[in-house]
This record gives sequence, structure tokens and C-alpha cells, in this order.
Amino acid sequence: MKGILEEYALIAQIISALAIIISLVFVGIQIMGNTKATQASTFHQIAALDIKILLSLGNSNESARLITAFRGNPDSLSEAEYNRGFYLFAAEVRHVENLFLQNEKNMLSKKDWKSRKSLVEEMLLSPGFGALLKSPFRNFFDGSFIEFGTDQRKKIEKKE
Repeated sequence: MKGILEEYALIAQIISALAIIISLVFVGIQIMGNTKATQASTFHQIAALDIKILLSLGNSNESARLITAFRGNPDSLSEAEYNRGFYLFAAEVRHVENLFLQNEKNMLSKKDWKSRKSLVEEMLLSPGFGALLKSPFRNFFDGSFIEFGTDQRKKIEKKE
């Protein structure tokens, strides 16, 4: 009788182990699905923010002129224009920083990052970003983003 109970206990342990393995596989599948849903939501929010920023910057001729001038040649602006252009540009940089950080945390697919990487790099290489780097406001941005931007600028300077 004791032998039969031991066999039943062994069978119960095997069944329990299989049940645990099956439940872990199921949980893994759920996590993968949740990760994809989170990535899709993140991408949707980024796309919505892209559109909002573009619409707001083009909302007035003056804003469009200031952001374009600051990005390309901040020294060409008067002090008042420089200040306003700086804040518009900083908002745009904050968006680019978000793209960079989302990529660093693997929240963007490689395809999504590839389509936006040139936007990020173009921003980092602009004279406006150089002005931001010289500003005390650079401390308001993530250190790894500032380091990435500085490294990108150094790479370009070495090629020239």
C-alpha cells in the first residue's frame, strides 16, 4: 500500500511540474503580448506628439521663423528672439530626447528607431543644439542623451 501511495505522489509531482511549466509558458506569452502592446502605445503617443509639435511650430510665421533660425544659426537672432527661439527649440529637443530614451529602453522597435534616428542626429548636430550645450539648461536633459549628442558632434568634427 505504501508503494502505491509513493507512486501516486510521484505521479502527482510530475503532473504538478508539468502544470507549472505550462503556466510559465502561458505567462511568458502574455508578457510578450503585453510588451508589444506597450510598444505600440508608446509609438502611437510619439507619433501624436510629432504631429502636435509640428503643428504648433508652424502655427505662426513668427514661431516657425524663430525655431528655424535658432536651429540653424542662433547667433543671427536678437536677444529677445534668441530667448524665445531657445525655448521653442528646447521643447523640440525634449521630444528628440524622449525618442532617444525610448530607444535606449527598448521601447521602440528597430524599424521605428531607424525611421527617427536621422531626426535625432540632425537635431544633435545643429548649431542650435550647440548653443543648448553651452547653456546651463543642458542640465535639464538626461545625461546619457547629452553625452550621446556630444559624442555625435565630436565624430562629425573629426571627419571635417
